[in-house]
This record gives sequence, structure tokens and C-alpha cells, in this order.
Amino acid sequence: MCHGFLRDENVQKLHKSGKKFDVIILENLFTECVHGYAHGLKAPVIVLSSFAGTDWMADMVGNPAPYSYVPNPFLALGTHMSFIERLQNTLVSIGGKIIRKFLYLPMLDSILQTYLKDPSLPSLSEIERQTSLLLVNYHFTHGCPRPLVPNMVEVGGLHVRQPKKLPEDIQKFLDEATDGAIYFSMGSNLQSAHWPQEKRSAFLKVFSQLKQRVLWKWEADSMPGQPPNVKTGKWLPQSDILAHKNVRAFITHGGLLSTQEATARGVPLVGIPVFGDQSLNMAQAQRQGYAITLAISNITEASLQWALNEVLSVPRYRENAQRLSRIFNDRPRKPLDEAVHWTEYVIRHQGAPHLRSAALDLAWYQYFLLDVVAALLAAVLLVLLITGAAIKAGLRLLKGTAGGSKAKRSSSKSTKRD
Repeated sequence: MCHGFLRDENVQKLHKSGKKFDVIILENLFTECVHGYAHGLKAPVIVLSSFAGTDWMADMVGNPAPYSYVPNPFLALGTHMSFIERLQNTLVSIGGKIIRKFLYLPMLDSILQTYLKDPSLPSLSEIERQTSLLLVNYHFTHGCPRPLVPNMVEVGGLHVRQPKKLPEDIQKFLDEATDGAIYFSMGSNLQSAHWPQEKRSAFLKVFSQLKQRVLWKWEADSMPGQPPNVKTGKWLPQSDILAHKNVRAFITHGGLLSTQEATARGVPLVGIPVFGDQSLNMAQAQRQGYAITLAISNITEASLQWALNEVLSVPRYRENAQRLSRIFNDRPRKPLDEAVHWTEYVIRHQGAPHLRSAALDLAWYQYFLLDVVAALLAAVLLVLLITGAAIKAGLRLLKGTAGGSKAKRSSSKSTKRD
């Protein structure tokens, strides 16, 4: 990817053009090469993470990410971890950072020099620490409240807008769903129309037995065996559909944008995670009490029937979804407005260096106060040594005094006998 980007003719032209920019916005998951390229454009850099971000992303702005309660985004862990989970979280996180720092980034440094031929270009490790602002597509409603430095800002749900008017046919279908409706979409990558026949049959059989209506994102022109209570569409306005008052459940792959939309609208989930962060998102949603998770290998008529019956008939799922929705939406500014505000703030203040954490200027042993701990331990050790030496000297003195007294008593007794 880095080779392909840097050898592009237009990329090379821009690098040599001397053009000036007010700010540069980058995604930074496997695009660090672009970060190195952007350094030469001499503009403040804002990094936008499409998910909660990693601990090494937090390091770019000096944000603390304690492994004791901030889980690695690639592990399906919560904030309250057992000893084994904390050990796993620590080893995976530190191991990833070591591989990245000593193997991955140096390779990219070499590629950058191959194309940019700039001996003054700092290493990517150093360039990353010059990031002006880190915007993360996350919100503490998702289950992990964490400390944030001023230039790391949560803007989770910035894609969620005010509900728009639905197309007439969908509006009518949902309005007439007096017993409620279910929305079913597996996102854009995993298309329902390509599922194995036995899994599709399980959905169709279960849906045909429901009193609720089902709106299904189906990418083919027709659906064999389509029940009368099921309506399909190749593309559906998901966020607006979830805002409809009759939608009672959302069958989803558990992608972050989908779970954020469901949280914003207060709709409980039946999740079928497939890849990426979907398992983590669904594990967290289940911990928060507004979701049921099914393994994709266990999609049967019985498992679907149980999951839908649970979410539709047990009130706590909807109650928890609506409670989290109130928390998610209770903000002084909408997340998109928040992102715009801080972007313009960085431009107004030429990179906003005053937001930069002093943690970025500390060596690792200073950051973790290991030098202070070492000094305190040395002081304690010195006190113990001095105390030990004083006790030994005191004991010797007492022993010498006791020996002298004994000799005097013996001499006195000998004189009396004489």
C-alpha cells in the first residue's frame, strides 16, 4: 500500500508542489505511510480513527490507556477484567506495540526514504508524536469510560443525523406494523443473498411464523419463498428506519456504525458477528443488556427463534437500549459539530500546540516514574542499611559494656577471697 501510494504520479507532484494547507486529516490504521508523507506538507495533522482507537494511537497524543481497565480493541474484553484477562490484555497490547515500533514502522521509514529522498525526514515514531488532534469514533456509552487528554476527543456517532423522511413504501410498511417490525441487515460486505441455502431457509421459516413485520436488506431482485410479512430492498436507509417507532429489533453483523445507530435510536440487537471488531461490539452490547449474540456457525431455526423471542418479549432489552440511547444523545454538542469545532480550533491556533501533553516529552522510565521509584527504593534501602549498621554498633557496644561489667565483678570477688 505504501509503495503504491508513494509511486503515484499525482502524489509525487503534490509533494514537490509547495502547496500550503491549513490542516491535514488522516486515518491512521495501516496508513502511517501517509502520515510520513503529510509531514512534508508542513501543516497541522488531525488523525481520525474510525473506531475506539488503539493504545499506540493514544500514545500519539500522550493519552493514558491503563491496561488494567482499558481493553485492547481487538479483544472481546470489558473494563472489569479478571487477572487472566488483564494479563492477556497487557501481553497483547505491549506485544503489538513492540512489533509495530521495532519492525513495522522502520520498514515504512525505509519505503518513505526510497521515494521522498529526504534525509531530514524524522522517523514515523517521532512524526506521530507531532499529531495536533486525535478524533475517535467512540463514546463512553459503548462501555469503556477512559481518561482523555484535551487533544483526544470522542466523536462517536458523528455519522448519525436527524432522521429523514422514509420512502413512501417503507413508511407505509412500518406504519402498518401494529405488532412491531424487525430490521435485518448484515451491512455492505456480507450480503444476505449470498448466504448458504440452509441459513436463508432458517431465517425464512422463523420470519414466516412471526406476527411482526420484517424489513430485510436483500441484494437480489427476488427472494424465493418470501413470506408475506417480509419486505426486501437492495439498499435501505438504515439509520432512518431504526428511528421508526414500530421497529422492535435489529438483526445485525455488529459493525460499529450499525451499533452506534441502534444505540442512538434505542433499538435492541440480535448480533451475528463475522469479522473485525464485530465480536467485540456485540460482546459489549450483550454485557450492557440490550443484545443477544449468535455465532454465525450456529444459525438454525431453533437458535433464531430463541434469540428473537428473547429480545422481543423480555422488556429489559428494550429498556436498556432506550436508557443507553438517552445517555448517548445527552451531549452539549452533536458529535459532528464537536469534530468540526475542534478541527477549526486546530486551524485557528496553528496546530494548537498548547493542547500537547507533556507526557510526549518524557522518556518511558520517567513517564512510569521508574526513576522516582528507584530513588525512593534507594532511600529506603539506605535508611535500612544505616539502621542495620546502627543496631549492630549498638549491640557491639552493649556486648562490650556487659563484658566489662562481668570482668569487674569477677575481679571484685577475687579480691574479697584474698
